Amino acid sequence: DFDQPVPASGPDEVKSLAKSFNDMIARVKVSQQAQRDFVANISHELRTPLTSIQGFSQAILDGTASDPDSARRAANVIHDEAERMSRLVNSLLDLARLDAVPASLNRAPTDLGKLLNSAVEKLTLRAGEKNITMKVRIDPLPSMLADTDRLSQVFTNLLENAIKYTPDGGTVILTARAGTGEAIVSVADSGGGIPAEDLPRIFERFYRVDKARSGKGYGLGLAITKDIVQAHGGSIRVESALGSGTRFTVRLPAARSDDTTLVGKRKRLPKS
Repeated sequence: DFDQPVPASGPDEVKSLAKSFNDMIARVKVSQQAQRDFVANISHELRTPLTSIQGFSQAILDGTASDPDSARRAANVIHDEAERMSRLVNSLLDLARLDAVPASLNRAPTDLGKLLNSAVEKLTLRAGEKNITMKVRIDPLPSMLADTDRLSQVFTNLLENAIKYTPDGGTVILTARAGTGEAIVSVADSGGGIPAEDLPRIFERFYRVDKARSGKGYGLGLAITKDIVQAHGGSIRVESALGSGTRFTVRLPAARSDDTTLVGKRKRLPKS
């Protein structure tokens, strides 16, 4: 019975064993609750698009949406909701791949500066639509062995979020520099910031700071971002204050001399 801890009494060896066992039980209970929450969240996220698809398809079938304009609107809703479900499924597959043991990255020599410039270029038009100024400073960076597609996903996601939560006429700043044996990349915005109570949970799966403004997001992007960064042996942290914007800082280890043996091979990922 996991609800009943083992009494920590008796000789020191028994107390130590009881403590270890109770700690294990606590970790198992946390894991079980996380699994239940995960399933509940997926069910909740799927329910809304499924309800819309069922309702509008029924309107087409029973003739409620009989005229061309009504039928077109119903078809558009069905199409949009199906795309939402597709994005959710793809995100869940991403998480499953990153959690898999063993999992793998397709590491290769990577020009991080070029990758960052490409991510910025892809989002310049979107920033322009909100009159957002994109400021970029990329210093010389160390050599790196990385999964280019995965790292591109990381910085594209961070930049997309920065643009999304920066008001019209604001500023998004990307900087990159070399540290001691690492590359340090920062993405900062001039948005409204994140409440202090939300910061510890910002990388949790399905967690959304402002559900009223979450739009079509599922709260999985930052969880995936963190998993990818950690899979590369790096770290990510967030700094924010209400009214002062938000800054994400990613640290990625530089390639070591013995890393050259990994080129063209698949390296095992640590479980996040």
